[in-house]
Amino acid sequence: MAAMAVVAAGLLGCNDLENCGSTSVDITRTDGGLYRCVTSEDCPRTSRVSVCVTDVSSERECVRCDETRCVRLIPESCQ
Repeated sequence: MAAMAVVAAGLLGCNDLENCGSTSVDITRTDGGLYRCVTSEDCPRTSRVSVCVTDVSSERECVRCDETRCVRLIPESCQ
């Protein structure tokens, strides 16, 4: 019975579809300066990148305003 519980726990663990945190990268201008912001909507982004809606790691890349600087959050896989 204990062996089945261990196998089940392993199957329910992290897989390729889940993310295990994110990396925060400053968004910089072409001259190397930082983009400044008041809200996340002020930050530049491509059409495929959304505005982060929570502080929880997203499954997709998003941008947010972090202490008046624009940052891009890049999800990390669990592997």
